[in-house]
Amino acid sequence: MTRPLLEVRDLCVDFAGETGVVAAVAGVSFSVSRGETLVIVGESGSGKSVTSLAIMGLIPKPPGRISSGEILFHARGGGTHNLTRADARTMQQLRGAEIAMIFQEPMSALNPVYTIGDQIIETLRLHEPLSRRAARVRAIEMLALLGVPDPARRVDAYPHELSGGLRQRAMIAMALSCNPSLLIADEPTTALDVTVQAQILELISKLQRQLSMGVIFITHNLGVAAEIADRILVMYAGQTVEAAPARAIFEDTRMPYTRGLLNSIPRLGMDRDAGPLPTIPGIVPNLSEMPAGCAFHPRCAHARPEPCTVRRPDLEQVGDQHVVRCARWREIAREMS
Repeated sequence: MTRPLLEVRDLCVDFAGETGVVAAVAGVSFSVSRGETLVIVGESGSGKSVTSLAIMGLIPKPPGRISSGEILFHARGGGTHNLTRADARTMQQLRGAEIAMIFQEPMSALNPVYTIGDQIIETLRLHEPLSRRAARVRAIEMLALLGVPDPARRVDAYPHELSGGLRQRAMIAMALSCNPSLLIADEPTTALDVTVQAQILELISKLQRQLSMGVIFITHNLGVAAEIADRILVMYAGQTVEAAPARAIFEDTRMPYTRGLLNSIPRLGMDRDAGPLPTIPGIVPNLSEMPAGCAFHPRCAHARPEPCTVRRPDLEQVGDQHVVRCARWREIAREMS
């Protein structure tokens, strides 16, 4: 069996706050293979972005730290790196060349005092033996590949001179300029209109096929996940609550939280007079004030005093590659059948 490109094993990330140490990520495990798209889904505050920053070695220290677990990355040349123990030099060599990230908001991720071209050129010259002129030519080629109109002129534009969609394309061009093995996309379409959103999703899928990249796509929208996912991992309050191949998530979900996310997706043909879309009541819990028992039970319509409010559920195997963190998933399945 071919080994995965990335293996995350029991990852825990803590942050020190005024009220003590809180676990932003608590024992998350998953893997990503070359050419595969893993979509991580959950509401804001679920731990999705912290997980991605841990992989990139960008957890701010202090107040954050990786308290336990392993992140094993199998590089293109055959070497294996444990990213939780890698030094700054190793991470600098891997970032951009082997592992790249598209950040959620390009206006804050891009440097406003440098042109788009300068920022792509810097990435290229850091990892490849290119002259500045050759790197500029490659930057223009990447912008053209990403569908940026008039790339020879836009390469000299500053971030504020571009629209949101063009800034996002420039960010993707920077991330893909060195043909990374793994791409992490942290909600790259959140601030874009639906037309540009669809173009960005198609673009990432197309480039993934061309480069045989592994992709971790982070979103709060299961509708987006349906378009691109091979596998889906659902996070809540820093934990994995369900993970399965995409088809199983949409056709055989077992976790009430996942079902709540699915029910909130608008669908063609829905009766506009039927009222507002269903929502999950309440909010994600404060990590410093986690409820006893299942973290989701205060918001769950299927919760019962025993065991939901008493015992923290473990991940259980439901089917092939399908796991769920719910003590009552069998009873709920019978209730809904």
